[in-house]
Amino acid sequence: FAFSFSTRMSSSAAQLHILKLPENPFEKYKEDEEYQWLRYRWYLVAEEEEEEDSDNNTSSSTTKKKIQPGDVVCFPILNTGAGEFECLRFVDTKRRPDGKWLLLDGSGDIEMPGFPQSIVEMVGGKQNVRDKYKKALDDMLEHCSSCTMEGIFGG
Repeated sequence: FAFSFSTRMSSSAAQLHILKLPENPFEKYKEDEEYQWLRYRWYLVAEEEEEEDSDNNTSSSTTKKKIQPGDVVCFPILNTGAGEFECLRFVDTKRRPDGKWLLLDGSGDIEMPGFPQSIVEMVGGKQNVRDKYKKALDDMLEHCSSCTMEGIFGG
């Protein structure tokens, strides 16, 4: 599938990559009450170069950015309205030998994010997950719904 993406930048936190597919490849499965189509294995082939913003203001700009292990990937078209995290994936901690990144399911129970064990281990344990992912997940929610992490989790 062809897609476009944008990235919201922040310093040491995980990056958010919003990937826009031209159409939902799983539209015919939306009537599946088990939502198994959300659990399909996704792979991403990403360009290696990194481009700087023309005004060098990377703190709030939208620009191309190299995909990194643990980054947050959002596919807004996958949201059915059942929950805020259907579109959430994480870039796996290791790149495959063929150059592709495995995108790990982060939809949890769809209404809350689920952090794969490899992601938790990469950030040094559960106690570090919030610091690493709060900004990216807030940005994702801002783009894809009207919720915030504080609103969902109470602070």
